[in-house]
Amino acid sequence: MAYTTIASSTVSPISTPSQKPLSKATFETRLKAALEHARRLTEMHGPRSIDAAIAWETVEELQTAKARQQQVSPTTAFARYCAENPHAPESRMYDV
Repeated sequence: MAYTTIASSTVSPISTPSQKPLSKATFETRLKAALEHARRLTEMHGPRSIDAAIAWETVEELQTAKARQQQVSPTTAFARYCAENPHAPESRMYDV
């Protein structure tokens, strides 16, 4: 079984609404790397080690973020335009 090496024991923070969302391929790559890293640490240090626990927690967080990203409905072009240009006449629609 081949393992890839991750330079740091932590994965960069998961994207938040203020950051640019990661693409599906990026999530897949990060998830696979984190999964292999967690498996390798578990094999090296045992399932009760702190390093393995942190690595598995990272895997869970990435899986949660991936699932959350899939649930977000894509916005329409008009909704994006209104969000980017709140002072445009088209954006000033009021429900009465």
